[in-house]
Amino acid sequence: MAVYSVTPHLRTPTCSGWPAILAGVALFAALLGALPGAPLGAQATASTPLLDALSITVQLDSATVARGSARFRQVRTGTDVELVASGIVVQRGLRVTSELRTDSAYVLRRYLAESRDSTGTVFDRIQVRSAGGRITLERTTPSRRIMREYAAQRDLMILDSAAVVPFVALAGVGQRAATIPLLDVRSGRVRIATLTSGASLDLSVAEVMVPGTPITVSGLPSPLRWWRDARGRLLRVAWGERSRVLRDDPPT
Repeated sequence: MAVYSVTPHLRTPTCSGWPAILAGVALFAALLGALPGAPLGAQATASTPLLDALSITVQLDSATVARGSARFRQVRTGTDVELVASGIVVQRGLRVTSELRTDSAYVLRRYLAESRDSTGTVFDRIQVRSAGGRITLERTTPSRRIMREYAAQRDLMILDSAAVVPFVALAGVGQRAATIPLLDVRSGRVRIATLTSGASLDLSVAEVMVPGTPITVSGLPSPLRWWRDARGRLLRVAWGERSRVLRDDPPT
């Protein structure tokens, strides 16, 4: 791994700081495609197969602290197929939009996350690209710019504590026990994580019981688990001991 430049910074959430970045939420983003400032390609079109669309509630100690939305779709360009997950999480004075693109086998192509303040100004921008056998992470804030390089790893996936979008893609990877590298874009570290599937159980999603399979992740600083349905659609996320992301609408 090569680090090109690092200078002091501020207002940058970390992977372990998920509860802190969610405090004080008062705004609601009902539909991702209708909001200005969403990442490029966030709006689905009639010709774009929509794999999933969900609204979410974020809880801290069982109290609602955020709401947002996410979409997962398949994009065809000629003979090429991309899977695109895009979404938004909003809190008082902070809006985080993100977009993750992979190929049809969930191999990373690029990831973009932008944090805006109450005036709409981007104060934190993270971009990850995979090309030429290397993965490049670039993070820009008003006071610093960091670039890091990693050797490309086919199974590498993104982890972002300030955005729900990576979980939408992770849920679709498959119902299996596996070891994969996870790039935490907030800390810049790659950790080898083990994913273990549990027994299916019924989860209440908007008062509808949906069978969900828990995926437990080990090898990270904080406990992490998510639940997926039989088609790989995200149902729930439990992060650390206090934070949860809940799906507000049952998958159809």
